Amino acid sequence: MKNKINFKDGFTLAETLITIMIIGIMVALMLRTINRVNPDKDKLLFLKTYHAIETVVANVINDPTKYNPTYLTDEERNSGEYDLHHDFRDAPYTEATVNIISNGSSQEKSGLKQSNALCYFMADELNTVGSVNCENGGGISVGGSNVSGANFRLSNGVCLANWNKNSSGTYTGIIDPNCEGMSNGYAVKVFHDGKMTVPETDSTVGENQKKAYEWMQKQTDLK
Repeated sequence: MKNKINFKDGFTLAETLITIMIIGIMVALMLRTINRVNPDKDKLLFLKTYHAIETVVANVINDPTKYNPTYLTDEERNSGEYDLHHDFRDAPYTEATVNIISNGSSQEKSGLKQSNALCYFMADELNTVGSVNCENGGGISVGGSNVSGANFRLSNGVCLANWNKNSSGTYTGIIDPNCEGMSNGYAVKVFHDGKMTVPETDSTVGENQKKAYEWMQKQTDLK
């Protein structure tokens, strides 16, 4: 008597579901790996520029020829409403000198004012290309068009816009990874003690500001 051998015609439903689940997990892991290899360009440029500016601010507040951290009164300092420009003395601006690269040539700038000093200090320490305008927040030429409010462009393609003291008493500059204008950039606040923050919203920029706020909360996601 021959033994009867039973062959399965195909996968069972349970086996099929398990296979689909395994494939789904593998795809999810692959997508995560791909996202790590190709991070958000705007996020990468914003965070790199933000931390580069942090370094400049730290250098400024540790330079006694540029900055006096005791200039504000205790009451003003404790209010937390004053920005870095409020704490600059008048005297160093006639003494401090910066060398900036503007239109491809080195230019010496002296006689800095309270309103434009930090802008020039940044242009001095960061790698700039093209023209530098820290006098009135005027535009710079990018690809043949004028970007309103852009003070200068960095060698990595990022524009820094409106880095001048404003009348509201709060110092806010714009980091624009794509050099498309202030409304498409991300606002950064600089305070008198050298601290920098990214507000969740700001009237000078669009809804993209919330993205920058989230980037700063989750910087470890960059990799």
